Amino acid sequence: MVRRLAHAISLSAAGAVLAGTLVAAPSVAAGPSTVPTAEERLYDAGEIPARLVASAGLERYPGELRRALARSRTVDEAERAAEQSSRDVWRAAVQRVQSGADGFAADDRPLYWARLAMIRAVRDWRPGFAVPEARRSGIVTAIDEISRGQRRAPSGRTVLVTGFDPFRLTRDIRQGNPSGAIALALDGTRVDTPTGPVTVVAMTFPVRWRDFGAGMVERAVTPFLRPGPSRAVGFTTVSQGRPDKFDLEAINGVWRGGAVDNEAACFRGEAPVAGVAPQWTRSTLPMGAIGAAARGRYPVVRNPEIAYATGTNPPVSTACGLPPMSATATTGEPPAGALARQGAGGDYLSNEIGYRVTLVRDRLAAPVPGGHLHTPVLDGLPADRSVVDSAQYRANLAAIVAQARSVVAVVARGERG
Repeated sequence: MVRRLAHAISLSAAGAVLAGTLVAAPSVAAGPSTVPTAEERLYDAGEIPARLVASAGLERYPGELRRALARSRTVDEAERAAEQSSRDVWRAAVQRVQSGADGFAADDRPLYWARLAMIRAVRDWRPGFAVPEARRSGIVTAIDEISRGQRRAPSGRTVLVTGFDPFRLTRDIRQGNPSGAIALALDGTRVDTPTGPVTVVAMTFPVRWRDFGAGMVERAVTPFLRPGPSRAVGFTTVSQGRPDKFDLEAINGVWRGGAVDNEAACFRGEAPVAGVAPQWTRSTLPMGAIGAAARGRYPVVRNPEIAYATGTNPPVSTACGLPPMSATATTGEPPAGALARQGAGGDYLSNEIGYRVTLVRDRLAAPVPGGHLHTPVLDGLPADRSVVDSAQYRANLAAIVAQARSVVAVVARGERG
């Protein structure tokens, strides 16, 4: 059975299919809009989060937002300030990574923690006028999405790349995610292809089940896969996978295995999606061409291994720590009527983002290459947990980013596998 060090994200109320286009419902807050979530409280777990933010020069953005909120005379003013700060911090993080500041090829951790600090500023905001809970939650959502590179309209010829936040931070607060670093390193860069230049549009996603269920993925990617002159020429969703290799995942499954996410939430059952959800979706990435072009320290392999069950699904559960379910592993096609238990990318959020984006592609009949890429595990953090990186950590991250850049260059040519 396939088990992955992948990612977590949430789905609880998906959208509707209208005129062939997926329209997702707005995301919802996890609770009262003034109460920090379990993930947001991680910022207070020692001094490392603030140190990472300051080391990248991003501490100004939470501070500027707090001051702008204090000056705001209306909720509308506060919303505009939050949206502007969110665009600014995304651009600053991209610029820092691509300038090679401090010798890093890429580092996604400062932006992750700066975003949480900005959201905390909104939770803590107590103006002298009434702020409806829905409006405050809307500001939090705007920060969360805009500072990830989401809410952008397609323009020109683009290739879409997605990454994820750090996760399993209760084990090691220093953890980064190479897929998020890849997104920052590639966003806005140009790929020259035989048919002309293609611009990379990159964005990141949280490791939270609830956001996936609320349609965040569909809202963000659908504009890039709709028919029209600005449809992306291809896409690859990216997350961290297993040690020492890149995996090109052949098949995605609709099943969530119940692993804990960054909010300490769990979900076992079929991922809630709009309309009729197929058990499986498939990659159309040109895997042979990618494997030949993206050579480097790590092998790039096609992974077809999935797991399935027969009969009926158990009830959906949000309990954590459930025992593994029995399933049959195969490297072939799932038999007719088989129920997904793991896609090639597992049963966590990496599998799910691959499933969701390829499902949008299929529903919009987008004839473009697309699928999921798992990176090698990013290791090299020192044993001393007061030290946030090492020469080995930086070298490993640089190698992963370089090979991922080669993968995206092949996808940008628009050749389907």
